[in-house]
Amino acid sequence: MSLPPTNKHTTVERKSERELVVTRTFNGPARIVFEAWTKPDLFKRWWAPKSSGASLLSCEMDVRVGGKYRLEFGHEASKQTMAFSVGTSR
Repeated sequence: MSLPPTNKHTTVERKSERELVVTRTFNGPARIVFEAWTKPDLFKRWWAPKSSGASLLSCEMDVRVGGKYRLEFGHEASKQTMAFSVGTSR
């Protein structure tokens, strides 16, 4: 099932009850977009939308095949944090 695009550069598709695919097109040189996705210091600057009130507190990334990542989020309205981690990158 495809959901309507959220804007002209982003599409969202629900593959199953547990899988959601978000595709986004960036208008920029491939090298810079790749660095923004793979360098933790750059990734932290843009990943969490400012309007959400959430911030990305820590970001650990090993973007090689077989690598891992861990993202830890905080929210201005809470003292608790939330972390997402994956043991293997694809």
